Amino acid sequence: MSVALDTRILDHAISSTLRAIEQSKHQIYEIAEASRKEYQALERDVAAVQMQVYETVQEVDRLESALRKAKQRLVLVSKSFAKYSDRQIKEVYDEAQRLQTELLVVRERETQLRVRRDDLSQRLKNLGELVKKAEGLITQLSVAFNYLSGEQQEIGAMLQTMEEKQYLGIRVIQAQEEERRRVAREIHDGPAQMMANVVLRSEIAEKMIDRDIDRVRSELAELKGMVRDCLAEVRQIIFDLRPMELDDLGLAPTLRRYLAKFQEKHGIQTDFVLIGEERRLPAPLEVAIFRSVQEALNNIWKHAEASVATVKLETDQPHVIVHILDNGKGFDMNQTRGKREQGHYGLLGIQERIQLLGGQVEFRSKVGEGTKVIITLPISNQGGK
Repeated sequence: MSVALDTRILDHAISSTLRAIEQSKHQIYEIAEASRKEYQALERDVAAVQMQVYETVQEVDRLESALRKAKQRLVLVSKSFAKYSDRQIKEVYDEAQRLQTELLVVRERETQLRVRRDDLSQRLKNLGELVKKAEGLITQLSVAFNYLSGEQQEIGAMLQTMEEKQYLGIRVIQAQEEERRRVAREIHDGPAQMMANVVLRSEIAEKMIDRDIDRVRSELAELKGMVRDCLAEVRQIIFDLRPMELDDLGLAPTLRRYLAKFQEKHGIQTDFVLIGEERRLPAPLEVAIFRSVQEALNNIWKHAEASVATVKLETDQPHVIVHILDNGKGFDMNQTRGKREQGHYGLLGIQERIQLLGGQVEFRSKVGEGTKVIITLPISNQGGK
């Protein structure tokens, strides 16, 4: 009887917690959406003010040029009063005075516009940070809600202990949410920002087309480069999500290309060694190995301070073995063993991914002697492509 009562109390507590989490999640989502809309409005305001600054600078340049010419005429008139009538002299003086006054007014407007632009930019930055914090809270609440609502039962059935079930369940949800946030952030910070800049620069070119055709040509050339860069970044995001070469060519060619790009991007020398036949492996196994290599190299770039990284792939039956080595600073295995925080998520993510496919991961590292990751996966009993 007491067990049943305890169960009801626990169910009620979990249900109440889920309702509170769901309500808080919706409230934070509304705040995030409102902040995002305000952020977009501020972006438009910043672009508009920047355009006004540009046009004002053009006006200042025009007035400065006109004032210089007026002063030259004034000097000429001053040297030869006898050649000019009183009315002509007065017109020259009045024109110079008018241009001087107008220039002061336009310069003051330029200063005010720059101050306003800087203020809007700072507000835009602060609002962007608020949106990121709100998205982070939504992610954390989503993790808690999904875990408590029992959506990880299928994964939990694959694990042995309650601690592994809880930890892996949370990590899988976190990985999903973080991946969504990463892709959204990369698109927002990369292609989206580039395209917004393309729109702004095209508007500037459109307004200048009748005044400064050479500047328009320069702007269009820069726009072409920006669009090319945007396309390259979109292709990179697609490759990071799911490299098409993995489906079309297989693991070894995809790794070769990825390592070459990694070396070009981060300046870390990379070497790829294939032992055995270059052949197709089951699709789940190819994906798991590629993601593990990707995660390990990312960890090397961020933490190892290495100059050389090597990936060795052995495809002999009945296992495939992957060695990932670096000559970085290494770490103390005794201090990091069992830790699940503080920068070791990358290594733990590799371990979890490989264990789900029945494989094993071994980490070897010493301070000052680099790190070695050894992945062993059975080729048999894996699903086909």
